Amino acid sequence: MKRILLVCLTAVFALVSSESWAQERTVSGRVTSVEDGSGLPGVNVVLKGTTSGTVTDADGNYSLGVTGEGGTLVFTFIGLTTQEIEIGDRTVVNVIMAADVKQLSEVVVTALGIERNKNELGYAAQQVSGEQISQARGVNIVNSLSGKVSGVDIKSSNTMGGSTNVVIRG
Repeated sequence: MKRILLVCLTAVFALVSSESWAQERTVSGRVTSVEDGSGLPGVNVVLKGTTSGTVTDADGNYSLGVTGEGGTLVFTFIGLTTQEIEIGDRTVVNVIMAADVKQLSEVVVTALGIERNKNELGYAAQQVSGEQISQARGVNIVNSLSGKVSGVDIKSSNTMGGSTNVVIRG
């Protein structure tokens, strides 16, 4: 009786462990640009509903471990349209991403690298256009910003090869 019970438990354990191994797989692919077909580096790839994710490499390639059948991969990048792709039983998912002009105009990247909507900022933000810089006709771009942005103090050295000192709000 003990022997039969042991054999049954061993069979059940082997079945359960092989089933769990079968559910783990790797999904990989390449994220490319719709304009020229080149690989897009730095695209976030996340399994929807989890914290499991990765970022594409310099050629736009990614590889992500996925458990279970199905699921949805979410591809995001600043200035590109977010895409959600069903995995199904595939192991290779290639994606072509297009520019999202509306999204690009609304994003502000702060000095800390935090992306926020312009309306959500808790402080003032200023913008200096390329036309304003070109009209200043400074020796370099830093000197061209002098007097254009409040809270920024720019002091240039008058000596040959001297440096420029930039102080932002103290």
